[in-house]
Amino acid sequence: MSVDDRTKLTSGGASAGRARQLAALIERDISTGRLSAGSWLKQVDLEAQYGASRLDIRQALDRLEEKGFVKLETNRGYRVEEFDSARFRNVVSIRAILEVAAAEEVMKHIDDAGLARLDHQAGRFAEAVASGTVVQQEETNRAFHSVMLEFCPNRDLVAMIFDLRSRVPVTLTREKNTATLLAQTARDHYDIVERLRQRDKPGLTAVVRRHVLAGLEII
Repeated sequence: MSVDDRTKLTSGGASAGRARQLAALIERDISTGRLSAGSWLKQVDLEAQYGASRLDIRQALDRLEEKGFVKLETNRGYRVEEFDSARFRNVVSIRAILEVAAAEEVMKHIDDAGLARLDHQAGRFAEAVASGTVVQQEETNRAFHSVMLEFCPNRDLVAMIFDLRSRVPVTLTREKNTATLLAQTARDHYDIVERLRQRDKPGLTAVVRRHVLAGLEII
């Protein structure tokens, strides 16, 4: 845990707020593999690692159990959940429904300046696929979707989409992202921009659905 993360955590206000921050930090460490699947999480170790109180740790772990990242075993404690391919398929299928709905809202509200920004982000991702690092590919991919979803006025819908996106471990994505899949993702980004520009709702629905469901290829 970085000094900056520790500062943000300890400078929080109410306990509920600190627990949310802490849950996000632990979730990130699970996603990136710092806390490996199947490992047991000792609360005393987490207190020291994250500089948090026992109450905040417990509340954070309860939040992560609700999201499916950890599981509470009776008389044993919390364990990082193993990857569940069936559950992952469910998450991706739900994402496809939500992202299609969000894209339809985006089409109603995005303007020429927004389309130009989105096209720029599609280019940045394509460049990262061609010659960038894995981290740059992840960052530019997220940036593309972040810019696109700025134009969806239903912020609860947007929050649900990003929550579902976070439930796929980064380590799994990095392991399974092939050059072919990354190249197709880059083409999809440009296709999404063009469908939005043409106000082609059926075409947009088809490409967004295909784009999201392509994630099923990593399992």
